Amino acid sequence: MNEDESGDVKEVKRNGITVRIRPTLKNGVTRFVLDYYANGKRKLVWRSTMADARASANNAIDKITQGQSEVLNLKAADAHTYVRARAALDGENGEIKIDKPLDEVVREAATVLRLLAGRATPLEVARDWLKRHEVNLPNITVTAAVEEFNQHCVVSGKSSIRRKEIHTVLTSFATAFNQEIHTLEPKMLSDYLTGLTVAERTRRNYRNVIGYFNRWLVLRGYLAKGTDLLDGVQKYSAQLHGEITTYSTEEMQRIIAAADERILPLIVLGGFAGLRHAEIQRLDWEDIDLADGFIEIKAHKAKTKTRRIVPIKPNLKSFLLPLAKQAGKVVTIKNTSKELGITAANTADVAGGVVALSWKHNALRHTYISARVAECGDVARVADEAGNSPQVIRTNYLKRMRPVAAAEWFGIVPK
Repeated sequence: MNEDESGDVKEVKRNGITVRIRPTLKNGVTRFVLDYYANGKRKLVWRSTMADARASANNAIDKITQGQSEVLNLKAADAHTYVRARAALDGENGEIKIDKPLDEVVREAATVLRLLAGRATPLEVARDWLKRHEVNLPNITVTAAVEEFNQHCVVSGKSSIRRKEIHTVLTSFATAFNQEIHTLEPKMLSDYLTGLTVAERTRRNYRNVIGYFNRWLVLRGYLAKGTDLLDGVQKYSAQLHGEITTYSTEEMQRIIAAADERILPLIVLGGFAGLRHAEIQRLDWEDIDLADGFIEIKAHKAKTKTRRIVPIKPNLKSFLLPLAKQAGKVVTIKNTSKELGITAANTADVAGGVVALSWKHNALRHTYISARVAECGDVARVADEAGNSPQVIRTNYLKRMRPVAAAEWFGIVPK
């Protein structure tokens, strides 16, 4: 098939005038329609062949150019406007010539003005775009940038827990986007986060890590200044959803009996001091004052980045004294989640027909807070010790517990 027989629209351009030729079916036969403007009106002319259509297009351009019957009759003011417009396109004093028909330039300008709708001028938008793209961005892939960022986190002294979180999130992110950094767009990230099969809170954590990565990319020069890949992307709630889970005194005794000495500090600090798992993993023995009876959660080790003091209950002290060291990490196990799962599985007694307990996420902290409120009756005080607001304590952690049950919980001691 030669070019003239294809179904594509053709254009004949000459002397700043454009005539479009488009093939169309009429009564089952292909005809060619000339589409152009003359005398300020749109004209449609039908021809039976492409050759006739091209000839007619050139003829129309000649007539318009020569000022014959189809030329637009301009008044003096309009003619002056036309001349000035052509001069602006041609440029002066070494300016680049805009090699486009006047009607195309006007059409593009009109489209831009409609999009802006008076919120800014085309000149302001153009200058802003040039300012943000004045530096040629390096061609670096998402995978390469993630590897470099992980190294940055090591060098900058991020905690092992924080590095693990960043590595997990961004490894998944790099797998999803096998492309260069500067080609990412907010809609891509929105679709990615929406498609994750994770809980609302986890999706929020993913969004936060990606936002941190975005800011580093801008500082590193891999993204233009002011680039926000999360612009318009949905924000997710940090609220915990679902039932507030707790352990009974009998369940806690079984867990403690089944626990390895290396994981026991995490269990008793979570159950009898209400510390978060991540805070316990950051805790050093120097932070625990067994003599005066308090634990100091330093700001850089707390989830809320706020220092707090947590009292040591007598039963907790009795568990920690045999385990205490002069220095070093309180919990040295790297994969605490795995070890807690093993501990729960070890609560089974096959011979006695006792089924193993399942590990309940956050149940140690939930139980402590519920027991502590039942014991002292002061939600605000417990909220301060736990590092939360009273409202969050009431909605996310507090389960009704009788004072006698709280006394039993804090009465658990080593056998």
